[in-house]
Amino acid sequence: MSALLVRGGYLYPADVGAHVVPDGSVLIEGGRITAAGPTAQVEAALTPEHRAGLRVLDARGKLVLPGLVNPHWHDMFATRFVFKGAQRPPHDRDDKPAFMALGGDIQQISTLFDSFYDQIELLTAEEAVAIARYSMWTQLRSGVTTLGDVGSFNRPEALATAARELGMRCSVSTWASDAVCAPGDTRFRRTRDADTVLTRIEALLRACERDTSGLVRARPTSVYGVNMTDELGAGFAELVRRYDVPFATHVGALRNEVEVMAAYYGTTPVRRFAELGLLTDRFTAVHCAFADHEERALLVDARSHINFSPAKYGPAGESTLTETRAMPEFRRAGLDVSLSTDGAPMPVGGMAEAMRAVWQTFNEMYADPTEVLPTDALAMATRLPAKGLGWSGEIGSIEPGKQADLVLVPADDWRYLLNTRPLEGFLALGGSMDVDTVVVAGRTVVRDGRCTRFDEERLEADYLRAIGSFSVRCLGVDPDLVAERTRRRYTKERDD
Repeated sequence: MSALLVRGGYLYPADVGAHVVPDGSVLIEGGRITAAGPTAQVEAALTPEHRAGLRVLDARGKLVLPGLVNPHWHDMFATRFVFKGAQRPPHDRDDKPAFMALGGDIQQISTLFDSFYDQIELLTAEEAVAIARYSMWTQLRSGVTTLGDVGSFNRPEALATAARELGMRCSVSTWASDAVCAPGDTRFRRTRDADTVLTRIEALLRACERDTSGLVRARPTSVYGVNMTDELGAGFAELVRRYDVPFATHVGALRNEVEVMAAYYGTTPVRRFAELGLLTDRFTAVHCAFADHEERALLVDARSHINFSPAKYGPAGESTLTETRAMPEFRRAGLDVSLSTDGAPMPVGGMAEAMRAVWQTFNEMYADPTEVLPTDALAMATRLPAKGLGWSGEIGSIEPGKQADLVLVPADDWRYLLNTRPLEGFLALGGSMDVDTVVVAGRTVVRDGRCTRFDEERLEADYLRAIGSFSVRCLGVDPDLVAERTRRRYTKERDD
């Protein structure tokens, strides 16, 4: 590729120094950043070789941010017809708290999660790729250049294929469960052989080691501690050591989890992972709000990574932020704390919304508008999660030598008039739909808010067909319901 100059924007590199360059430019060669800083300085360094065939991307009036990194995400779009809540009526007055609310119905969650393991196998390869491509596109369109899968209702090879086709990065994993804490029981029940689950993730690790695109990696993940036997946990620890990869799990996520874990496994959530040898600086604890004082100390001593999804909790009825204050306290203790979106049958708040939520909520909790500054929120959505994924040498900030993953957001409309701090304006009044341009490794994959590699209507049509065929064939969903939803979606297009 010829050199690309992203010229004249509000540059926020998300580096350790949290620098801001009001008139900044980025020079990209061979997919990597070779210069970043004040426009005059970058242009003065251009050689005749640079100028020959130089492509220029005008960033005037735009924020120039690193590609957003979402380290805790699930492709759950195929569960749209699994959850009854996905078929809700248009009115909301009869809504009832779902199983994540009020401290969590852990037995129900455990049972449902374990059932996914076998249902995923019912997806055909074609359905899996069509669903993955669309669900991952919704992330890319909102500025996410790197995803960290923590187990999806989809085939991991489909996620890898979709990442390559879309031109985005993804750390893939498997849906890992070999036990269930069923209602009425007092001890966990084994549901499948741990070695079978471990063999699948090891095969994925080996396959991703051979990937030559630079876009796909893999890591072991446990979907939930209440769905993991000690044998599976010990196997995960061995894979982490042998393949030198990170590990992630949901742990201490809900208030009632502590009691259930103790009753069914004889210990508390974080202690169990520590006892299994997984609590290291490669460990990512997701939603870890309900850890006692000693467990928090274990996480701090291990220098583990903490991740949470602040834009998702309220609608789900979770109290992760406010009930225990664990998230801001982990950050105050010096741990890397990053943001994510989580996943759901319907789209959830994106990384822009997560940045807004942490900026507003942490500052309100401590009555201090400097607890989380806008540039802190940006780091929590870029540089820090890249580190948690083990990808920090390549992505997460706009610095020479790193891969050129960039996001451009317009900042020249009424929301930013006379605003000398456009990132602050973006967090206050902007959102995921404001993303204009996305660049991955120097290649523009979103331009003017549109995908450059696929026809978006085709992406949607393929997705709806895949959801329809899977739901009718495997989940016993009324085919008339699926057909009607698809028909309504495309009536206007047909009439036109």
